[in-house]
Amino acid sequence: MAAKITSCFVFLKEALILPTLNPKLFAPVVLLFAVTAFLDSLVDDVFFQPLVDDMGSRLIAVNNTDTLSAAEYSKLTEETEPGGTKLILITFSEVIVNLAVGYVKQILALFAASTTYSGDRYSLAELLRPLVNGRISLKGPSVTIAVVGAVDFALAVPYALPHYVMHGRSGVLSVQGLVSHLANLGSLCFTVVALVGVAASAVDRKCRGVRALRQAWRLVTRVRRKEGLVLVLVAYLGPTVVAPLHGFALGYAKKSTAACLCLLAVCALLSGAQELFSLAAATVYYYQAMESKEVIDALWLC
Repeated sequence: MAAKITSCFVFLKEALILPTLNPKLFAPVVLLFAVTAFLDSLVDDVFFQPLVDDMGSRLIAVNNTDTLSAAEYSKLTEETEPGGTKLILITFSEVIVNLAVGYVKQILALFAASTTYSGDRYSLAELLRPLVNGRISLKGPSVTIAVVGAVDFALAVPYALPHYVMHGRSGVLSVQGLVSHLANLGSLCFTVVALVGVAASAVDRKCRGVRALRQAWRLVTRVRRKEGLVLVLVAYLGPTVVAPLHGFALGYAKKSTAACLCLLAVCALLSGAQELFSLAAATVYYYQAMESKEVIDALWLC
């Protein structure tokens, strides 16, 4: 029994030692993940969040029209409109940049993990060369990442729906909570399926898009369920462990900017390492699953 439980974590051990097998490739990839996480956090905390807070306070003031004269209300409304436009532009720009950067990060991490696990020892430049000139096809992972993005957008609707449809209706609070919990659970499960699906499309060039996600779903829920549950725990616990450090770092913002930046850098490094580890774990999980004839036979029967 203990041996069976331990076997569920073998792929995590393999994923953990994978970067040590090719440090000349994984070191710059980890650095890229950390730098992008740091910059994203910096932009969010320095530019985006203060603007959101300012807009929130202005909207509260606008709603409290009883204490404002007509002139004050008109002036406050005029001052709020440019901020709203700026907030929309920043949000849109941030989404576009995050999508592009996220795509690059996933591609580099997946091919770094897959090539290293298969025995190749590329440097970053040696890996980028075939990716750029097309010798390594990006079509499969690109299609799968696009499908994952579309499903992620669809799963985001249940988060917004309770607030916009049920807001102010006390009788449906329990329904709102249920929908939110189900959305959280669905999002978490889909995150793992998406990780395995994108990894599958990087390993198997013929497996992409919906087909890759369907195969990942069968692996996680039917064939390798115990390992799939471990992946779910990794996907949940990783960000959960790192998140408090970010809040702790922001607590030092008023006391010491240098200390705050240092803590944010540490948080970004941990966040980047955790994200890279999740992608590597999904890749190793898929490799080890497909190396088993029993798994392949089981997939055909699903």
